[in-house]
Amino acid sequence: MVRLKNRYLLLDILYPDPLTWPSKPTTETSAQLAIHAPTSDALTPGLLVKMVREEVEELYGDWGIGKLGGASAGGVNVKYLSPATSTAIIRCPRASFRIVWSALTYMSAVPETGGATSGQKRPNGGRERACVFRVLRVSGTMRKAEEEAIRRARQEIVRVRGVQESSVLGDLIGGAESSDKTKAMNIPVMHNIMDESEDEGMLIDDEDY
Repeated sequence: MVRLKNRYLLLDILYPDPLTWPSKPTTETSAQLAIHAPTSDALTPGLLVKMVREEVEELYGDWGIGKLGGASAGGVNVKYLSPATSTAIIRCPRASFRIVWSALTYMSAVPETGGATSGQKRPNGGRERACVFRVLRVSGTMRKAEEEAIRRARQEIVRVRGVQESSVLGDLIGGAESSDKTKAMNIPVMHNIMDESEDEGMLIDDEDY
């Protein structure tokens, strides 16, 4: 019996272009949230697969489509998609995960709902929002991809909370400088916990290689 080996690509959808933000951010926290904004429900798992296959066909032609396989269990499939967190997990054959990865790199927009005020018009009459598809991890199992998604979600929460606490504490310290009584309190400065823990970047599991 032949074992079909797959790869699971964990990716998130980012919106770094300020023109796609609903409002101008006033703090570092709001800018961080704007970049990691939710994605429209117009992006469905089936549509995401179609977008990937169309991009592969444009880049690699019939050869690329052949490497992806058909619509069977060995082809490209979206195992998880969360518009609220702009996170997805795509399964593809191990031999062609780099093709899918390159296609995601060249994809630069997601569909928007018809009532959206932001975004550019598409030829079919809909609207699309400029974005970046960033591959975070390539795993040999679904479990590893899920664990990495949870870890990064917690990391983002800590980062946002750390910025908020630093901002609030900075305001307190600024006001304390004008008060002799508060000066004597010697309030310590809280550092952002994420400053000491840099982003590990994209990871590729060694499983089944």
